[in-house]
Amino acid sequence: MNKIINNINIDNNQLVEQFGIKISRLAHRMIKNNDLAKEAAQEVWVEILKSIHSFKGNSNISTWIYTIAKRTILKYANSERVYSGHEINWYCDLDPIEYNGLEKDKKQWVKEKCDECLTAFCHCLNNESRLIFLFHDIAELSYFEICIIMEMKEENVRKIVSRSRAKVKNFINRNCILYTLNSNCKCRIQKHVISVDLKKEYAKLANIANMVTILKKFDEEFPRKNYWEQFI
Repeated sequence: MNKIINNINIDNNQLVEQFGIKISRLAHRMIKNNDLAKEAAQEVWVEILKSIHSFKGNSNISTWIYTIAKRTILKYANSERVYSGHEINWYCDLDPIEYNGLEKDKKQWVKEKCDECLTAFCHCLNNESRLIFLFHDIAELSYFEICIIMEMKEENVRKIVSRSRAKVKNFINRNCILYTLNSNCKCRIQKHVISVDLKKEYAKLANIANMVTILKKFDEEFPRKNYWEQFI
């Protein structure tokens, strides 16, 4: 459906197609509880519909949408308990996780557990730093656009991205067998990753030592449902 708002042609279907999945992915990496992540992503769309009349075209539509996403998703993220880096390390050092399902479902289970771990590693950052990191490295927003969205100086945004990237990389390097194929990492499902030969599948990604590529790969493996589609 197209609407003319402040002399600007707004196509709701196009907005849903272009940003719906991206906001769903952002919510799932920011919020540990899947139901809350879904609720947050849907609320972003509701807020867009409620305030679309206020968009005057003074910025890119993406900047306007991600500004709403920032406000809404942070509200949900701030309602969750914050875990320290020490607590995440402690959890990763617990006994291995066993699999009790059917063999034919094992590979999917392993990938789901790996995806959960990647989200957990992102939670070594505080909520604001995590959002900025995801905006830049996963949503691929420019520093300039993030500065507008977060109302921060570019120098500060660059520092946060750099430090956040290093911190998340440290957690993945220590605990993710897909990223450190030949090291003695602390992965709690290591034997299952090996048994379904997931290491071979991800060897190319690990060889280029790019943790962001691994994060994006899992977003492709588990394409988040576009929670906006039901509203159009």
